Parts: sequence; structure tokens; C-alpha cells
Amino acid sequence: MIRIEDLRKRFGDNDVLKGITLHVNQGEAVCIIGPSGSGKSTLLRCVNLLEEPTGGHIYFKDTDVYMMPPARLHAKVGMVFQQFNLFNNMTVLDNCMAGQRKVLGRSKEEAREKALSYLEKVGMLPFRDARPEQISGGQKQRAAIARALCMEPEVLLFDEPTSALDPEMVDEVLNVIRSLKGSLTMMIVTHEMAFAADAADRVVFMDDGLVVEDAPPKELFSAPKNPRTQAFLARTLRGLSL
Repeated sequence: MIRIEDLRKRFGDNDVLKGITLHVNQGEAVCIIGPSGSGKSTLLRCVNLLEEPTGGHIYFKDTDVYMMPPARLHAKVGMVFQQFNLFNNMTVLDNCMAGQRKVLGRSKEEAREKALSYLEKVGMLPFRDARPEQISGGQKQRAAIARALCMEPEVLLFDEPTSALDPEMVDEVLNVIRSLKGSLTMMIVTHEMAFAADAADRVVFMDDGLVVEDAPPKELFSAPKNPRTQAFLARTLRGLSL
């Protein structure tokens, strides 16, 4: 579904991505882990061209993403951000309808029907008339997930979807993401190791702008092969039971 070949990204003199080659199959949930500054979020932002790569290629179903109209790419490859990015002057329902109407050209009635359906799926239907400042962080993120699902993408990118949440709100968002597994292709940047171990089909460890290790979660967490992966997991998993 997504094929990345020798992807590079430079900001000034800083090489953030140094030649990423990675594939994600249809229906897979791939979690991307690694230390802060390793290029994980930049990788996701390059996949749907929120950042323009410096070099390399990205393909969506064998089509170069540069050859796709931006609106079509963003409809097919959706993204859920750390900071929710909801429109504060709109209700939850209107947030979920806006992109459908503007990008997909759906009628108001069809957009509303889709929005209500996906808000129900993520447990946010009772809050459809609330504005973002009236709901919790976990509820905002669930609304943002519903908004992304309303576009009915084939791939959904999650950029550390729980990093801005209070600890007690993390599980409610992770449970929504778990419920989507198998229904669409997902790339998830996360610091939640237990979630990655439980929900991912594959786990990718990035460090210093490179993919260091790519393996099924049981293999990567129990017997990592690369010394950099071993050192990261020794620090991160201390005291955590997987």
C-alpha cells in the first residue's frame, strides 16, 4: 500500500531522514518507535507531503505521490496529529463534515450521515454539538480520529496520538485505534511500547534518521538484533511488563 525508497529530508544543514526504505502492506498496522529526534514524525509528514522530501520516492499503491493531486492524496492518506488540529470555532460534528464537503464534494446530508456514523464508532456521538474547548483531550483526539475516518482513507497515519494526553486518557484513544486494526492500513508513531507490542503487525525502530530494525513485535521486543535497538528497549522497557 505504501512503498518508501531511499527517502531523505534535510532541514538546513540537518539531515533528519538519511535514506529510509520501508513498505507497509494493505491492512497492516505498523508502529514506528525510537528516541526523540530520530525522524519518526518527519517520516509520516513526508508520506502525505506535509513536508516535501529532499530525495527518494514514496508510492501509494504503486503511484508516485508527487503525481497525485494533493486533495486526492490527503483523502486517501489521512493523518491524526499530536495536537488534534480541530477547528475551535466549529462543533465536533461540523469538524467532521467540513473536509467531506470541501474535498470530497459530498452534500450536507451525506456528510452529516457519515460524520454521525463515525462519531458513533469512536464513542463521540453524545458530544457532536460540543466545541473543542468543551471536551477533554481524549475526547478531542477521538473526534480527530472520527474526522479522519469520515474521509474514508485507505491509509491512516497517527503522529504520536497520545503524547498530548493525560495518562488516564491514553487508553481510550489507544482502544479506538485498536478497533480499526484490519479495516485500513495504519502507520503509528508512538512511545507506548505496550500498545506497539499488542496492536502492531510490525514494529519499526528508527534512530538517527534511519530504519535500524523492522520485525514482528514479539521478535523485536523479546530478541532485538541490533545493538541500538537493544539499548533503546533496555532504557524504555525498564519496569514495564509486555
